Amino acid sequence: MQQNMDVIEALKWRYAVKKFDSSKKLSEQKINRIKKALQLTPTSMGLQLMKFVMVESDEVKKKITPIAYNQPQIEDASHLMIMCRKTDVKPEDIDSFIETAAQTNELEVTHKAMQDYDKSLRVSLSIPEEQQKIWMDNQVYIALGNLMTVCAIEGVDACPMEGFNRKKLNEDLGFTAQNLDAVVIFALGYRSEEDYRLQFKKVRRPMDDLFETI
Repeated sequence: MQQNMDVIEALKWRYAVKKFDSSKKLSEQKINRIKKALQLTPTSMGLQLMKFVMVESDEVKKKITPIAYNQPQIEDASHLMIMCRKTDVKPEDIDSFIETAAQTNELEVTHKAMQDYDKSLRVSLSIPEEQQKIWMDNQVYIALGNLMTVCAIEGVDACPMEGFNRKKLNEDLGFTAQNLDAVVIFALGYRSEEDYRLQFKKVRRPMDDLFETI
């Protein structure tokens, strides 16, 4: 496949790979481009209350395999990215964001624009913890959508995976202690020519059925 193709052609090309070619590895340059794209992902209020954990270690992959119900993509993929969110929103998360925003815009934290934004954030996020969790899960899915599109354009095969024991993964990989909660495991690499999914065409609802103008 030609690299960096037209986005529509890239989206036609991509699919959720079920069998990766374990002999093919992503270059450091390719991984860095994917990381940069994720850094630029839009999120609500710009807070990015998440962490993306890259797994390259074969030992760690083997540890994850039974937690992810023995799905072969875990060990066959070149890399795994575990997309986590924070367990809750803490005051210091907002403090840190406001400080970074002020520095980036060459303003004092005490500037009215920063103070107004700070107040707006705290009011918006003064919601029950369960609502915070749903909101932060949704932010990870925004990043996931961006990640799948970027991978397609870059000619990287991928498979997002929600089928895993979330509690056990958090505990075994030390996420719980870091106040992180794994939402999605994202396998990256290159498809195997033996992947049974290659024999099937992409199925999508017709445009007229999917869209409506009012």
